[in-house]
Amino acid sequence: MVGKFIVFEGITGSGKKSHMNLLAEDLRKVGKNVTLIGFPHFETDIARLTKRTQFDSHTLSLLYAADRSQYQERIKSLLETENIIICDRYSYSNFAYQGARGVNLEWLINLEKNIIKPNIVFLVDVPIDTSMTRISQLNIEDFTKSEILERLNKEKDVLEKIRQIYLYLAGNNPDKETKWFVIDGTQELSKCYEQIKMAVRKELNVQM
Repeated sequence: MVGKFIVFEGITGSGKKSHMNLLAEDLRKVGKNVTLIGFPHFETDIARLTKRTQFDSHTLSLLYAADRSQYQERIKSLLETENIIICDRYSYSNFAYQGARGVNLEWLINLEKNIIKPNIVFLVDVPIDTSMTRISQLNIEDFTKSEILERLNKEKDVLEKIRQIYLYLAGNNPDKETKWFVIDGTQELSKCYEQIKMAVRKELNVQM
């Protein structure tokens, strides 16, 4: 495969989507073919099932994994045609979010051991309070904002577990062919992004 595969992970409010868009823009400026994808991929029936609340965490883990499994041929095709894939969440979100809800981490990792592995994972790490502050400042409807903040406030302990599992994964890389970078998301956006840009230049030999 001649393309490159970059994944961004982090809790809600980490700022990963801003960095994804900046990176895609810079890569396209230098003539690279860039494809932005994300999981769950809600255009599929499998992913849409995950929006139902009656499923337990083990069942959700299987559905999220199946959603990615269904998309593997598309990822392979993009890489074979020299695309740089920038992905919003991948298997590591399943590990962190379902692991924080009691699903065995080793089982989760084994569940997706055969999927295509990214070249780089950027974990944009922020404390839970930073996440909630940023969401409160979003320019969205007050009702939607209040609903999100209420849910996050109820799940603060779970969110901290999610964050800690992400940090564990970064320090104990489950995919040896993948390189992890932990970015301090509390820094100014430009400072965070410069670190991401430098890593892409160095690790993927991409000039920007």
